[in-house]
Amino acid sequence: MRLKRKTKESLTGYSFISLWIIGFLVFTLIPIGRTAFLSFNKVKVTTEGIKTTFVGIQNYKDALLMDVQFVDTLITYLGEIIVYVPIILVFSLAMAMLLNMDIKFKGLFRTIFFLPVIITSGPVIQKLIEKGATSIPSITKVVESGIITQAVPGVLGDIITTILSSLIVILWFAGVPIIIFIAGLQKIDRAVYEAASIDGASKWESFWKITLPALNPMVILNVVYTIVTISMFSVNGVIMHIQTKSFDDKWGLGYASAMSWIYFAVLLVILGIFVLLVKPKSSKKVEKI
Repeated sequence: MRLKRKTKESLTGYSFISLWIIGFLVFTLIPIGRTAFLSFNKVKVTTEGIKTTFVGIQNYKDALLMDVQFVDTLITYLGEIIVYVPIILVFSLAMAMLLNMDIKFKGLFRTIFFLPVIITSGPVIQKLIEKGATSIPSITKVVESGIITQAVPGVLGDIITTILSSLIVILWFAGVPIIIFIAGLQKIDRAVYEAASIDGASKWESFWKITLPALNPMVILNVVYTIVTISMFSVNGVIMHIQTKSFDDKWGLGYASAMSWIYFAVLLVILGIFVLLVKPKSSKKVEKI
């Protein structure tokens, strides 16, 4: 009996993604389940193997109520997300719009902006941060002198200071979002801009009413990508704290697993809030008369 065309296509598709499914089950799903199990246990590594003692939600209580450093690192992480994500998105969109213009050596400039993503891997950027090499020395002196915060007081001054003191980190995080925004910009039909110009729309109005709405799916994608990348960053304080506790005989893998799940829950909440903020409002349905 011959298989239907739709069934053949489905089997072909599943055969192509079968390796990914196996890899996901072995290297992702099983470890996630194992981590969830360990988070409810006191874990001790002995010469005979790993021994677990069920403690319920005690690990979660200790992480939230007893471990002051863990809570502090979570608060610091939230602050970094609130500051870095908007800065990286605005910078990426601005660079994408500039690199999408008809200019000479456009391909070269695109390559230059993407190079930090390729060259500075996680360990490399970690060493750069440790050595204080993520900013330009002359700019660092200006930041440390406090001139910026005096000239521009309040939140704006703090944001400018953060940008100038973390230029390399921002460039590293912005590489992929720039490419995604460029791909979105190239899909917008030029005729739409021409029609808007004929109707008397300024470039500023065209940006807010044509460009930004068209790029909304890319904005959501970049928000998710940026938050996840920052959250998985090797020098993230929360991750470093979890790694330290996992090798501590007093706390062990069970406690570290509980902290990982708390961190995961916080990450999901942050993603949900940011996606809701950038998600377009559904247009009201037109009632039929």
